[in-house]
Parts: sequence; C-alpha cells; structure tokens
Amino acid sequence: MFSHIMFPVDLHLPPEVRRAAEVAAEVAKWQSAKITVVSVTGSQPGDPVQTHAAINKELSAFTEHLAKDSGVEVDCRNIHSVDVAAEVDSALNHAAEEIGADLIVVGTHAPRITDYIFSSHAGYLVKHSKVSVFAVR
Repeated sequence: MFSHIMFPVDLHLPPEVRRAAEVAAEVAKWQSAKITVVSVTGSQPGDPVQTHAAINKELSAFTEHLAKDSGVEVDCRNIHSVDVAAEVDSALNHAAEEIGADLIVVGTHAPRITDYIFSSHAGYLVKHSKVSVFAVR
C-alpha cells in the first residue's frame, strides 16, 4: 500500500514529533516501506546559530536512532530556508513530491484558537499535499 514515508521533523523534538516517529516506524515495518526524515532549517531569531554541518549531524543522529529502533531503511534530507516560518509548509509539500513519498506521517498538536486563523503545518499538508497524510497527536 505504502512504499515511501516522508517524516517531517522539528529538530527541537517536541513530544508530537516523538509520538509521530513511533507511528512512522510502525507503519514502515507493517508496509515494508522506507522512511525519509525531512527537516526545514535556517537561522531564526532567538535560536543559536547552527552551522549546516551541525544541523546535518543532529539530523543524521536522529535518523540512525530511528533506523536502529525500527529496523527499516531510513534516510534524511535537510532543506535550508532563508525564512523557515514562511517557507516550511511549501518546502515540505515540495519535498514529498521530489522524493516520491506516498505517505506523510506528521506530528501535530491539539487544536488551538490560532489554528482557526492560521493552519498548523500538519493542517497545511493535509489540505495541500497530493499524497496521503497521517497527522499524529
């Protein structure tokens, strides 16, 4: 049914990401699918400046841990953005098409009042992606 799962991550690893990682791993095992971990990063006010190498190291460590725990093939891709807040949704949507994912497993938070005005990242993917999206709370 699914052969390639895209798993977007925030490298700060909020609880929603950890839970979604478990779900992505279980679905990948069940479907014999590959996982590609995708992160959109860049300099943001208030964040310590990280080099591209440091970000890739952190992303690779997360990827290796997920592969070891799940026993499935896991790859990673970091997308650099000049303005993460403005570009993250479209960058993730484009990445899913580019890597040929047929399922996106994404962590999300419970609805908040601001979600009625601005869509969450998961909400954006659900509305705009051409592939199936599994939003995990």
